[in-house]
Amino acid sequence: MKKILKRLAPALLMAQLTGVAAAHAQTAEDLEVQVNAFEVTTGGAEQPAGVTFSTGPVSKKWSGGGRFSVRACGAFTLEAGAEGAFQDGSTTGWRVVLTPIGMKDGAVTFRLHWIRALDTGKEMTAKGEDIELTMRPGESRSLDSVIVPPDKTTGRPCPIWDNHGKQIELSRVALRVAVDYTPHESLERRLVGVDLWLLERAGGKERSQALSVRGLPHREIPFYFDAITENALSLEVLGHVAASPERDGVAVQLQTRSFWGPAAFDWRDGKRAPTRYVDSRLQLKPGETVEVALPQLEGSAGPFAARQYAIRIRARQLR
Repeated sequence: MKKILKRLAPALLMAQLTGVAAAHAQTAEDLEVQVNAFEVTTGGAEQPAGVTFSTGPVSKKWSGGGRFSVRACGAFTLEAGAEGAFQDGSTTGWRVVLTPIGMKDGAVTFRLHWIRALDTGKEMTAKGEDIELTMRPGESRSLDSVIVPPDKTTGRPCPIWDNHGKQIELSRVALRVAVDYTPHESLERRLVGVDLWLLERAGGKERSQALSVRGLPHREIPFYFDAITENALSLEVLGHVAASPERDGVAVQLQTRSFWGPAAFDWRDGKRAPTRYVDSRLQLKPGETVEVALPQLEGSAGPFAARQYAIRIRARQLR
């Protein structure tokens, strides 16, 4: 499957890199508003599709639009201008317009207009929003998602690959709006580390899994706990975490997905597993460990439904 990976910034169809100093207060030069494309697997996991529509630095007060086209097997393309035709062969098309309004206390206020004007290859009554939002860096909001038709050749969900090069399968594609720092990974020398524990409590006993991840500040870092299997059922907990160092600690955004089903279940058959979502925003002091409770699972989760689950988290700046 061939994909066209693009980043749309003011008057450009390419990544715009902006140099910044190492650690400093947030300014409009540092922040931008983005609409990002995501792939959602048959297991419910969400991963970036590599396509972003951006305002560029908010200080430049650029506003404009773009067109997201989705062709066979979720292949995204992005073009400048909200108006105009979608790519030939597209099954879904969105028109997006972003207008930054201002910034106060580290949060960006902007206007967003989006519509899904093409679905399953046909023009449709537009579904969308025209709203004003105020968001801080690292915050995001889901806009829309659609089912991706199976591969015409095999009749199965389309194959994609995760960040580790493992082949997985595609269920949906989605758009999400976010405020983030302008990309400067090539100049960023800071590194953050996050320790995570998955806790399972039942009958007065507790067991846990531990893992540690690291990455750049303000950027989403994926994590995957080992599946818990019992009585032919499997529970999987995964997600991503973003850590932003601050003067008195670390601000953390934690997004967790829990889904379950038969241990021998073939996730590729197109069925969607029962899923629980938790989005948490935490303010951690140096050395502090915080626990985030996960929602109770449904009765279909078998033995897992009678247990309590939580994620314990600790974050720090490594350099």
